Amino acid sequence: MARVKTFFIYFLLVLGFFLFSQIIIYFAINTTYKYKSVESKTTIPMQIEVQATSVNGFAKGKVINQTENKIENKYIKIECYSKNNILMGTKYIKIDKIEAKEEKEFEVRFNFNRVDKAVVDIVDENVVEEQHVSEEQKVSDPERGLATMIAAVILLWFI
Repeated sequence: MARVKTFFIYFLLVLGFFLFSQIIIYFAINTTYKYKSVESKTTIPMQIEVQATSVNGFAKGKVINQTENKIENKYIKIECYSKNNILMGTKYIKIDKIEAKEEKEFEVRFNFNRVDKAVVDIVDENVVEEQHVSEEQKVSDPERGLATMIAAVILLWFI
């Protein structure tokens, strides 16, 4: 019985260390995001903010349709540039339909290194098709989930 009690204590210690490290990792990563400059080339009013670290980031905001016409079949194009004006990558967010006097929120994650500024534009659907945009550019990059963290901890455990 004493041996089971010892293993249970070890299990609780490993579990506590895992939870503690997850909390510390979460705060360490989320406090390293810095706001980046955003240049808008659109005539449609947008509120957008871009935050990035040296390895990834995200852009979130909202499109405000102040006209009497609805906006449909358009894409929000976000180009990420480095400090030396080198294009690091492009992401596209599809706008299905925004009615007159309506707002639509969006968020996209990206895994581009050393992003310093973002240029935002709204382009037509046919422009996106002509440029042969891949599906990877149209969707948000996945976040590293809990399964990846568990796999990393297990790998580190055996090293």
